[in-house]
Amino acid sequence: MNAERGYTLAEALVALLLLSAGLLAGAAVVLEALRHERAAAERAAALRTAVSLAEELRAAPRPDGRALLSVTGIDPAEACAAHPPSCPAEAAAAAALEAATAWAARVLPLGTTISVEVPAADQPSYRIHIAWPGGEPDSSRLRLAVDT
Repeated sequence: MNAERGYTLAEALVALLLLSAGLLAGAAVVLEALRHERAAAERAAALRTAVSLAEELRAAPRPDGRALLSVTGIDPAEACAAHPPSCPAEAAAAAALEAATAWAARVLPLGTTISVEVPAADQPSYRIHIAWPGGEPDSSRLRLAVDT
């Protein structure tokens, strides 16, 4: 009687099934890691955009110490009508918002929106909101409060 014995077909199939399950689980982990990496990259790009816009707002203050209203989408000429010396700062703020929007269109998903809120017109403070499609609601939004 021969003492050597090989694997049966059933044993080989069970081993193949276990190996396949392990490989599928590994692939799922890799896909989840890639999804999180992409979300982190989008958040980092949004943060860079918001910080850049905040620095532009700090660099161009109004001479009267009020908030730059053109960054909210108001025409710069209308924003500086009551205080003409603030016109260059208002134009710079409008240009900064336009540049931030263009940059976000290149580095963030299509449909990204940037808005700036001025809580009080007599205070130079802003709330920058950036939202982009995809991901979970909280992971695809950024809010940055800026005091200049």
